[in-house]
Amino acid sequence: MGALAYALLGRPLSAAVPGAFSVAATTVVIRLLRRRNLGRLREFMLLLILLLPAVLQASLGGYVKGSAVIMWSFFAPLSALVFFGPRAGWGWLAGFVSVTGVSALLDGQLAQSIPPLPETAQTALFAFNLCGVAAIVTLVLAYFRIQRDQATERSERLLLNVLPPEIAERLKREEYPIADRFDDVSVLFADMVGFTERSAGESPEVTVGVLNEFLSAFDELAQRHGLRPIRTTGDSYLVVGGLPVAKPDHAEAVANMALDMLDNVDGLNRLHGWAVSFRIGVNSGPAMAAVVGRHRFTYDVWSDTVNTASRMESSGVPGRIQVTEETYRRLSATYEFECRGELDIKGKGRMRTYFLIGRLLNDLEPEEEASEGTSRAHIVKR
Repeated sequence: MGALAYALLGRPLSAAVPGAFSVAATTVVIRLLRRRNLGRLREFMLLLILLLPAVLQASLGGYVKGSAVIMWSFFAPLSALVFFGPRAGWGWLAGFVSVTGVSALLDGQLAQSIPPLPETAQTALFAFNLCGVAAIVTLVLAYFRIQRDQATERSERLLLNVLPPEIAERLKREEYPIADRFDDVSVLFADMVGFTERSAGESPEVTVGVLNEFLSAFDELAQRHGLRPIRTTGDSYLVVGGLPVAKPDHAEAVANMALDMLDNVDGLNRLHGWAVSFRIGVNSGPAMAAVVGRHRFTYDVWSDTVNTASRMESSGVPGRIQVTEETYRRLSATYEFECRGELDIKGKGRMRTYFLIGRLLNDLEPEEEASEGTSRAHIVKR
């Protein structure tokens, strides 16, 4: 198009410059299609992009008479930056500055020796050059802005898989360290019974598939009940209610989730013909939570409350929910329990524990019987 325009304006030498570029570009494309590798043609193409606009401008009589067509040479450093990285971009930018500087030094001599184009054509070409370069630069920047935004979105999604949204926001504000004390939370530990023996006798794919079924279902339950999954270690699952945002009904929410977990385990066993069972332990009390690590972030929780919940799980019974007296006191008015009596708990001594059976029927409003994630299988008549 440029070659034709200059030919119609009576400038055959100027028309030859974009014509030569078109031939070179066609050669490069054919080489790329045939060999899938440009080799040294990449540098040759960048050199043409850098020099040919300057040659074209010189053939027209300099900056003003040539409508500043040398602006198109800027695509040499821009292309180098996009395709080959900042180091190449800086080198070609130095080349661009050098070429424009030499063109400026020769501008006076060229302006005197070459007649101008018609004023209308000169103005139109100036507008075309300016708008064309601006449009392409804007498109390139827009493309990379979109790529950056998509990468940021992916990073944020990954961050939210590791951290609660409230903690992720604090981390993005570069708040560090992030550590909070919570006066009252409820902690649930669940562990698959016989996982080590099971995994030794089946393929890794089968083991991971079984674990994924259960742990994915537990994650959905945690979200439904407004709880925070903290970590999964092998077949062990830890979820907490009451952090990072205080939740007045954290004990009830954890109890409901524990009951629903047993329902989910039974349902998946029936669906797949499995015989999997989980021990579940619950405790309530104070805890501290914090973001640990600078490069590999982990949101973790610890305290004697957490340790005791873990002991409730490890000393529990498969298919049952064992809770401490702390949790029992919070829930005894609205949930049915079975006293297990006093047990010797490792690291704790003698402790009275209870099995959670279900939620009492007369505590449920009519509309709650099919809501709040409370299964009918665990609604107990008082």
